[in-house]
Amino acid sequence: MKYINDIPVLLILITLLVYALIRLIQKKKHVKIYREIINMLLIAYVECLLYLTLFPANGTSTPSLASINLIPFRTINLYINFQGDFSLQIINLLGNIVVFIPIGIFIVLFIKKATFIHSLLIGIGSTLFIEVMQLVLSINGVISRSFDVDDLLLNTIGVLIGYFMAILLRAYLKRADSRIRTLK
Repeated sequence: MKYINDIPVLLILITLLVYALIRLIQKKKHVKIYREIINMLLIAYVECLLYLTLFPANGTSTPSLASINLIPFRTINLYINFQGDFSLQIINLLGNIVVFIPIGIFIVLFIKKATFIHSLLIGIGSTLFIEVMQLVLSINGVISRSFDVDDLLLNTIGVLIGYFMAILLRAYLKRADSRIRTLK
């Protein structure tokens, strides 16, 4: 868990400060505060995601052969049947899902008429980008990670869960809003 605590907070804060200064310099008349907050959350999330997926887990890089798994459910089955530390299973299976849920939520927030297909394609595209980058960086000895089709599957499931959560929340809020308006 130490790895998650190592997220470079200072870098994120600097990036958000630069973003805020750029937005202030632009001097738009109709700035929506909630939209700016969502933009800043997206920036922080992307920085955290890239840090968690593209930097060495222990802070150092040990050059090794790049590992590639193109057989669906191979790694998932290994973790499900793993007889060791249960937290390793949770981190690798649920972690790969949970860390991508925000992408599905951001899709609904940024794409007015977001569909399941939008979310599926963005989910596959974003996870494929990360997996390919892990492979390229591993081949070049920068990090020691693997390309795993099961990560693509789990990450995309996370994006779709986020998408459905946001759609359900939006529908609930619209219903609640219409009930409040009828009471007035």
